[in-house]
Amino acid sequence: MKKILLVIRAEIMKQQQHEYHSAFVYFSLLIWPIFGFLEVYYTYKPFSLTGYMGISDSRELLAFLGTGFMAYTCFWSMVQNAWSMAGQERKGGTLEIAFLSPANRLAMNYGRALGALVQEVWMFCCFCACVLVYTGAVRLQNLLLLPFIFLLLILSSTVWGGMLNAVFLFSRDAEIVMNLLDTPMTLFSGTRIPSSCFPGWAKLVSLIFPLTYCLNIIRFVLEIQEADGGWAGNLAALGVCLIVMIAITVFITRKAEGHNRKTGALQFY
Repeated sequence: MKKILLVIRAEIMKQQQHEYHSAFVYFSLLIWPIFGFLEVYYTYKPFSLTGYMGISDSRELLAFLGTGFMAYTCFWSMVQNAWSMAGQERKGGTLEIAFLSPANRLAMNYGRALGALVQEVWMFCCFCACVLVYTGAVRLQNLLLLPFIFLLLILSSTVWGGMLNAVFLFSRDAEIVMNLLDTPMTLFSGTRIPSSCFPGWAKLVSLIFPLTYCLNIIRFVLEIQEADGGWAGNLAALGVCLIVMIAITVFITRKAEGHNRKTGALQFY
């Protein structure tokens, strides 16, 4: 266990030194998600929201979008960082070293994911926490559940990012994976529009993404919206989803390593 933690720590430090070397980088990581958040908020605000989408006033809308953007930023950073890191290491000729190292492969994948999460999301999460306090979504009765929400979001986005890092191990054209996953996740997971407003086929699509269950649980705990199936049903579904993603990560990593041992190359085409 100690060796696994050391590998994760090393991956986080590597990203710290490679990607986050300037105060301007941290500023941009905070300001652009806020602009995106405000863009959507002021798009919805001029319209009458009484009863629509289960949102009754502008403060409830602010809390709804705040939780959605906070969770989405965590998951999006996993996609962006996995694609960026894999591309840079491939160009630099260091990606193959991952399979020459005795380090645990899963620890390397999840370490890369955590590196992006810790560096890119913490400031925006602080901003969203201020939004939730301002809107009154954080109350005394649910204050003790906030660490649970944070850990749930960290765990889910890390597993998601680890799976994507495994995919990008052997894909030279990883951008298509970003396009296939990012926009549908934004639309169907309920970051901007409640999934209850979608038709049946869209609700089925939303079940694919762990972000859907995270948002349902977070908003249920903060009493922003009722969760379909209750928090227990969403938590169980999220657990199944995470187990499936871990299994996919293990399979893809072993597949990529086996291909590399056989051919000496990571590319499958």
